[in-house]
Amino acid sequence: MGNQLESLLPQKVKDFEKSDKAKSFDRKNLYDYLDGGAELYLAYDFQSLLVQDYKAGEKSITVEVYLMETSQDAFGLYSLDQEGEALQIGDKANYGSGLLKFWRGKFFVRIIDMSGNDRSKEEILELGKDISRKIDVKGELPKLLSKLPSEGLVPYSERFFSKQIILNNLYFLSTENLLNLSENTSAVMGDYLLGKMNLKLLLISYPDSSSAKSSFDNFCTKYLKVSPASKRIIQKVEENKFVGLELEKNYLWITFESKDEKKTGTFLKNVREKLR
Repeated sequence: MGNQLESLLPQKVKDFEKSDKAKSFDRKNLYDYLDGGAELYLAYDFQSLLVQDYKAGEKSITVEVYLMETSQDAFGLYSLDQEGEALQIGDKANYGSGLLKFWRGKFFVRIIDMSGNDRSKEEILELGKDISRKIDVKGELPKLLSKLPSEGLVPYSERFFSKQIILNNLYFLSTENLLNLSENTSAVMGDYLLGKMNLKLLLISYPDSSSAKSSFDNFCTKYLKVSPASKRIIQKVEENKFVGLELEKNYLWITFESKDEKKTGTFLKNVREKLR
C-alpha cells in the first residue's frame, strides 16, 4: 500500500525536493501522527496515510495522502472543512493560508506550508495538480447530497458522514447515539439561510423504514421528551428556537436552530418533496 501512495508523489516540484524518507501510517498507528484527531479519520474508514516533506532552502512543505475505503468516505472527510478558495484540482479542492485540501477518488490530500502563509502557494498548487493527475479514478458524490433542497443552502456547507462521532463534531446532540447512526446509515448536514433566518438540516438515510421509525421514536422521547403522535413533530426547545423532524419511508430529517415555527414546517415539507 505504501508503494501505491509513494508512486503518486513527484521527486521534485520547482525548487522543492523530497527530504527524508516518507512516513507511513495505518489504522493501528494513526494516533502516532494525529494525536487527538485520529477518531474522525477512522470514522470515515481510513485505510492508510503517507506523509512526505519537501524542502527548498528554508522553506518546507508537507504532503499528506490519505487512502480511504471508498470514494464517499474520502469526500466525507474533505467535506468537513470546505472553507477557502475553491479550485479545480481533483474532484473538489480548496486553498487558504498555505493549506491545500482536495478529494480525488478514494484519496483525500492535504498539502501544507508549515509557516501558515502563502509564500509557497504556486508550488503547493503545482504539487496538488501533479498528484491529482496520477489518481486516474474519478470520485462520485454521495447520492444523498442531491436530496438537500438547493434553495437557501449556504455554499460549501454540506457535510457527509455516517457515524455518531462525526455528528457530534458538527453539532453536539448527546453522548448517546440517539439516531442510531452506524456504517449502515448515510447522513448529510447543511446550513441554510432562509430570508433572515438560519437553520441546520440533518438528513439521514436508513437501511429500511423500521430502522428509521425506531430512530424517530427514540429521538422524540429522549431528546424532545415527547411521545410522537404523527410523522412530523415541531417542538420548541428553548426561547425562540424550534426543532423540527419528519419521517418518511427510510428517511428521517431534522432541523435545528430555527426561530420560526411556520417556516420550520414549510421547510420540512420542502425536504419531503425533494425526497420524492
